[in-house]
Order: sequence, then C-alpha cells, then structure tokens
Amino acid sequence: MSSRIILLLFAVALLNTQSWLPSSQVESTAFRNEVSNNANASTSMEQQQNIVVEGDIVVESGTYLIENTCFNLTGKITASNDATIMIRNATLLLTTREQTILRDGIVLADRSKLVVENATIVLGSPNELEQSYVTVGDEAMANITDSELYGHAYIRGRQNSRIYINRSILNGYDPFYFPHDVSFSVITQDNSTARIQDSKLDDTYAKGSSSVYISNSIIQERLSVGENCSIEIEDSLLRRVVSGGSGPETYSISVRDSTIVSFLEVFGNSTVWLTNVSAKEVTACGNCTVWLINSYAEMISTYDQGNVYIGWQLPLFGIIAFPHNWLPILQGIAFLAASVLTIALLVVLKRRWKKWQLQKLKQ
Repeated sequence: MSSRIILLLFAVALLNTQSWLPSSQVESTAFRNEVSNNANASTSMEQQQNIVVEGDIVVESGTYLIENTCFNLTGKITASNDATIMIRNATLLLTTREQTILRDGIVLADRSKLVVENATIVLGSPNELEQSYVTVGDEAMANITDSELYGHAYIRGRQNSRIYINRSILNGYDPFYFPHDVSFSVITQDNSTARIQDSKLDDTYAKGSSSVYISNSIIQERLSVGENCSIEIEDSLLRRVVSGGSGPETYSISVRDSTIVSFLEVFGNSTVWLTNVSAKEVTACGNCTVWLINSYAEMISTYDQGNVYIGWQLPLFGIIAFPHNWLPILQGIAFLAASVLTIALLVVLKRRWKKWQLQKLKQ
C-alpha cells in the first residue's frame, strides 16, 4: 500500500492542474463513410421507374421486395409470421395516413424481418412535425446497411427484438426532405437490443431492460439510459449522455476511447466507467458512481451521494484511483514532496561540487 501511495504522489507531482489527465486527445475516428443512394429503375414485381401506392401493404409470408425503384407509398407496411420486407437499391417514400401522433410507418411482428441495403427511406406524415415509427416487435429483426433514413421518426425495438444499423445515416434534419428541427432516433425496450456501427444518427434511447452497443459512430444529440439497461460505447463521438431520471434506476454504462462533446449526467444506483474518454462536463447524482480512468473532464459535479473517482490503469498495480475532490490536496502534497526532493537533490549536488573542488585544489 505504501508503494502505491508513493507512486501516486510522484505521478501527481509530474502533472499540473490542467494536465492531470489526458487532454482532449480522443478525437474520434467515428463515421468516415459517405453513403450515397441513387434509386431508380424497377422492382422485380413491376417494371416501372416510379411506383405510387395508396393504402396499406400487409405481408404475412414470404418476401416482399422493393428493388431498383422509387416506391411512393401512402399508408403503412406490416409484416408478420416470419415474413421479410427487403428494400434494396431503392428509394421508399412512406407517408402515414392516420391522424394520430406517433404513427406506425413500418410494423414488424412475429419474428418478421426488415432488410434495407443501399437504400433511402423517407418517413413522413401529413403533419411534418408529428413522428413516424418503424416498430420492431415480437422477436422481429431490422437490419439496415449502407443506407440513409430521413424523417421525424423512431426505430423502436420491443419484445426481444433486434436492430442492426451498419454504415448508415439516420437523420431528422435534411434541407430537401425535412428542413425543420426534428430528429431520427433509435429506441430499445422490453429486452430488445440494438447494435449501431460505423453510422450517424440523432438520438438513442435505451428503456426498460434493453441494451445498446455503439461503435465508431456519431450520436449527434442525445443518448439516454433508463432502468435496467446496458450501454456499451467505443470509439465514438457523443454530444450528451443522460440517465433516465432521478429515481432508483439501475443501469450500466461503459464508454471507451470516445469523446463526449457536451456533458454526461447520471442518476440512480449504478456505476459508470469512462476509459480513455474526453468529456466537457461530468455530473453524478443520487447514489451513482462514475470512474474516470485515463480520462479527462473539464468540470466535475456531484450531488446527494454521487461519487466521481479519478484514476489510472498502471502496469503491475492495476487501477489506482481517488475521489475527485482529493485532487487539490494531492496536488499540494505532491508539490511539497517535489519541492523537498528538489532541495535535497540540490544540497547533495552542492556538497559533491565542493568536494570535487577541494580534490582539484589538492591536486
């Protein structure tokens, strides 16, 4: 234990107030892809450049294919009974018809699948400020690859469903389709999971008993975490990370090799790990504990029983950490220790110099 304390003091002595943790060194390599989708030509079902459909589409078996066309649908698409909706090399312009808020544009149930490859999907409604849903439920699966999705919309995972987003853009704001301040989000709940890789989207929400994995991606606005959820993030750029509320939520958040542009604010009875992360502000409330390992935060705040620990991963010793409010005291002790060592070194050098001078005179 004494060796650890000595090592810690020497480490702090070498660092000043502005450099006690790595500077904003984590410039995320996330999202270097440009996805462009040119949709024209025809579907395998109907040889037309453009298809216009009024009414709902219901798929109860087999595969419904939209390929090499611009498909303009006013209504919704519903799949069930292990059916598959495949949108490939196409543009789908989907406008819901119901006059209610939170409209379903695409509904997947009973282990059905939505496969989107190299496509553009635009989700809208008669009222452009109302939201549209892609609902993935009942053990269904949505797989979106090399595509662009636009709209004031959600992809919502429910009831043990799975969502995969790879090399894609989910954007609410677009100068052509949606010039207003809207967002495109991914929501997980009810034991569903989402894996987002090499992509860019506006918001991500993890609600009751679900999990989200994000890698090499950009979350432009907000990542929110709810009760009994698990969030794992690596090599990504995030604007804000916020827990679901001030109650006794239990959740886990792990962020590695990433940048939080604005702030991380967490509540509840949980532990949050930031490893090799740069953040502008970190706030811990309730009984939450945040660990900053080899990480940097410009501002740290705690409320109620919240704790923030600052530490390093050291070879042989493992993690050495201390409460963030110890930092000024440890810096003072380290400065004093460094001053004492410097004075002692100067005294020794002075004595050796005099001894050398005397020996030189005798010779």
